[in-house]
Amino acid sequence: MAYMQPNQSIVNSGGAGSPGHYAWQANPAPHPLTIGTEMPLYWDTSNGRQVKRVPRLREFTPSQGSFPGILFSVNGWGGVSVTDILTRQTVVDYPTDMVFAHHGWRTTTLALNWPGYIPNRSSDASRRRFSTYMNGNIPMTRQGFAKVIAELIQDLYHCAKDKPVARGWEDWGFSENKVNLSKVFILSAHYYRNVWVPELYVDIP
Repeated sequence: MAYMQPNQSIVNSGGAGSPGHYAWQANPAPHPLTIGTEMPLYWDTSNGRQVKRVPRLREFTPSQGSFPGILFSVNGWGGVSVTDILTRQTVVDYPTDMVFAHHGWRTTTLALNWPGYIPNRSSDASRRRFSTYMNGNIPMTRQGFAKVIAELIQDLYHCAKDKPVARGWEDWGFSENKVNLSKVFILSAHYYRNVWVPELYVDIP
């Protein structure tokens, strides 16, 4: 049998180091809303992971937003890792844009609308009212807003981790083995009448 050189064995012809991989890395897909399409069920991240859209109530469809949403990308790739934002390992594109300055708001509300999450009677860990200013008098930036979203996801995770979820939504429950912070990506946030709801994707089987 003829001997095969290591460089003759191609496990993944489009994998890291291949011309196809570099071409793919250099041509990130545009955020769906920039080309007038709805959010897809699946999305490819910059590191090659395919993530799934977190289900939403129909009333929270980006095309129904009160005005254009706020997008989050890194080096042109739509989507930013919650963990990377929390650990300050990532800077989003156009991080210093003052995303709320033109609205004239002092505060606004963010809600995750997480599938299967059941708030208790006294509080809702998936919803928060926050200041549109950082450190008291600096208008909030795109990077700052990404951090607010990531922190709310983190708080909800710690509150809901390993707790029951509504029937039919078990795959979206928070736990180390199912949905954890390292698996969640933020693609954008959209305003619906009186609340911001982010478009989230999760790396699930």
